[in-house]
Amino acid sequence: MRGVYVDERDSTWERDDARYRVYVFEGAENAVTAMDIVEATVEEALQSAVAMSNGDEQLWSLALVETDARGLRGLIWLSGMDYNDPPSSAREWQRRRQMQDRYLAAKRRRGLPPTLPNGLRVIRMFPEWVSGWPLWENSTEHYRLTAEDLGLAPELGQALYDWNETWLDRQEDVPLPDGWREEGETLAQQLRAKLSDVAEVRPEFLG
Repeated sequence: MRGVYVDERDSTWERDDARYRVYVFEGAENAVTAMDIVEATVEEALQSAVAMSNGDEQLWSLALVETDARGLRGLIWLSGMDYNDPPSSAREWQRRRQMQDRYLAAKRRRGLPPTLPNGLRVIRMFPEWVSGWPLWENSTEHYRLTAEDLGLAPELGQALYDWNETWLDRQEDVPLPDGWREEGETLAQQLRAKLSDVAEVRPEFLG
């Protein structure tokens, strides 16, 4: 996120007839229910999303419905995204994380295991300023995980450990070496393949 100061006089038109679209994703197959919310504020649209998901008990997202210069209808995502679309950028991973975290928080409030609708756990991958593996799982007895906890092959476990050590073995204001981020993406893909039946791996180091 970043902010940019602007001249408030640079706009040439304004409207107050926003059309919002709520998506609710249900069950292991993410079956979609969609509803347009009109004659409402964004706060009311968000309240509608929470109500439609039964208090975050289902995954949901909210978009602004707009029409482009060609007259074609499209969406501007305000919260979350289409959960059935695999993330392809750091921003999309952030939006998917937003959806998952509020869903998992609702499960935690009800005393349920921290798993997604398809039964998978969520393993977060990001480095930290302490030796070890860059693997984390919220709301469990072992917040920080080891390669052994996940049954990883020694080679993959060591590569993940070394990747975190590269982050750690420098001053905070010193840039990371070339290729560190790309190596992380490769390791995340390998980890995702290894844990495909167990967990979703979120590459939170992307941003």
